[in-house]
Amino acid sequence: MSTVVVTDDSGMKPQHPRANRRTMVASTVGTVMEWYDFNLYGLASALVFGPLFFGSSSVGGTLASFATFAVGFAARPIGGILFGHLGDRIGRKTVLLITMVGMGVSTALVGALPTHAEIGVWAPVLLILLRVCQGIAVGGEFAGATLLTVENAPPGKRGLYGAIPAMGTGAGFVLASAVFGLISMLPEGSFESWGWRVPFLVSALLVFFGLWVRSGIEETPVFSELEDHGQKERFPLLTALKKQPGAVLRTMGITISGFVWGYLIQAFALSYATKDLDIEKSTMLWAIAVASTLEIVAIPFWGWLSDKIGRRLMVAIGLACTVAYAFPFFSLLATRDTALIYLAMVLAIPICKDMVFGPQAALVAEQFDASVRFSGVSAGREISGAIFGGTAPFIGTALYAASDSITPVALYIIAGCVVTLIAVFAGKETAHDDPHGPAPA
Repeated sequence: MSTVVVTDDSGMKPQHPRANRRTMVASTVGTVMEWYDFNLYGLASALVFGPLFFGSSSVGGTLASFATFAVGFAARPIGGILFGHLGDRIGRKTVLLITMVGMGVSTALVGALPTHAEIGVWAPVLLILLRVCQGIAVGGEFAGATLLTVENAPPGKRGLYGAIPAMGTGAGFVLASAVFGLISMLPEGSFESWGWRVPFLVSALLVFFGLWVRSGIEETPVFSELEDHGQKERFPLLTALKKQPGAVLRTMGITISGFVWGYLIQAFALSYATKDLDIEKSTMLWAIAVASTLEIVAIPFWGWLSDKIGRRLMVAIGLACTVAYAFPFFSLLATRDTALIYLAMVLAIPICKDMVFGPQAALVAEQFDASVRFSGVSAGREISGAIFGGTAPFIGTALYAASDSITPVALYIIAGCVVTLIAVFAGKETAHDDPHGPAPA
């Protein structure tokens, strides 16, 4: 089968600039909402789910809570495979509408669940089921939202365009952290009895807004061209695995360090700081919220810079910074000084993490042919997320509990960076390749 090549002189009318801007806004707003929902669970699992749904505030309860956090990641490959297939078969836009509804309804229902004290073992069972639904929905979100913009990007700007909806992951965490930070200021009894539910229930209202924003966007010119020429693959993921298995493996490797580092910061570090270092929950939440706010600028900036200096160099710099900072990050938290805690998060998230994450959307999209791109990106990224992202808080907690030292946790972060570096340099530089033509070998 021939690969569709879309260029300025292909005879295909490019999307109007105004429609292109609406697509970028819709992709970003929707991504903010979906990651607001998904990240709420990470915050709640660190702060309240242990005692409320597993009947224990000890290390065992925290581990059980983080295990359900990991369940959402285990479900993400299912969503990635399902929605990746649909995205390559029926279009990027339709998939994003489906994932929006699935995520919003699942999140709102978490806020309505009875606790362990009320229904016993059924409380964690229902919690896990809803977390699975969240994971399936978010499994198709990242690839769909970023492909909408990457496939509409002008020449030489794919890094920037792909990073704009990816920015929604940080903005979603800002929103989740800010809302949870405000709610955590309630008296302890009010927070644990009903306050924690409010951020989840708000999601029901956000769904309607998100659907309105996304319903008016157009399908990408790349997918429209595939459809017009009858060149869609019947089983795109199987085709990707058969013809481009290296691209799937590279995508998994490229995303590992971001998953390990990002979720250790957002979940394990939050639990470690509040329970082992006796730092106030609101201090940690606001520090993460401030750092995540800076991501709104940092992620597009690093994506833009990768268009200039290349994806591999940009990611390599970010990995080197992360390796150098793994131990100092925990040392800054251990000072218990509010200003240094804020500094720790600012250096960790918008700088170290996002230098790697900013170029990621364009980098993984550039690994695949257009006809299998949604399936390839979703499967590779979400399988990596299930193995390395969802388990990161659990593994971090277990390593710390077993050794009573933060050293194994920092070494775990460094190991993830090494794997990503190998994956990035296993492929060629793709920043200036044609994303609509054949993918690099």
